[in-house]
Amino acid sequence: MALCRCKEHKPERTKIAYTHFVDPIGFPNTSSICGRINCQTSGYIWLDKNEFNEFQNGERVFKYPSAASKVKVAENIKPKIK
Repeated sequence: MALCRCKEHKPERTKIAYTHFVDPIGFPNTSSICGRINCQTSGYIWLDKNEFNEFQNGERVFKYPSAASKVKVAENIKPKIK
């Protein structure tokens, strides 16, 4: 599941390994805001390996962990995270 985090709040190590991130449509003037508590900064959309493969195959809409909403991303790819 995709995750929205700003530059300062990169995903922590969890069961899901987020490997790449992309801009949500309209970044930085987007409605995609970092999911960390008390942060109101525009966020990037972090993708796991499977989602990134889908992105490379043309998918541009990704689900968040809850069913509250989805996010549409831009065409650009940010540098890979190690």
